[in-house]
Amino acid sequence: MAHFWPKNFWPPSFPDLNPLDFFWWGAIESKTNRTPHLNLDSLKATIIKEWGNYPEKHIINACKRFQPRLEAVVKANGGHIE
Repeated sequence: MAHFWPKNFWPPSFPDLNPLDFFWWGAIESKTNRTPHLNLDSLKATIIKEWGNYPEKHIINACKRFQPRLEAVVKANGGHIE
C-alpha cells in the first residue's frame, strides 16, 4: 500500500485481494464491448448475460488462486504483493 496510508487502512477494492477483478473484467469486457451500447440498461443486460454464460469452471479456478494471494498479503504484513 502507498506509504501515506496507515497500515490499518483497507480500501474497498484492494487490488491484491479481488479474485475476479482482472480475470473477470478482462474476459467479459471483450464480449460486452463488441457492439456499442446506446444506454446503461443495454450494457447492464449484456454484462448479466455474459456472466451467466461464463463457464463455472473458470470462475472456480480463479477463486482457487485466491488463497495463495491472501497468504502472500499476510506474509507481507498487509503490504503490496506481486
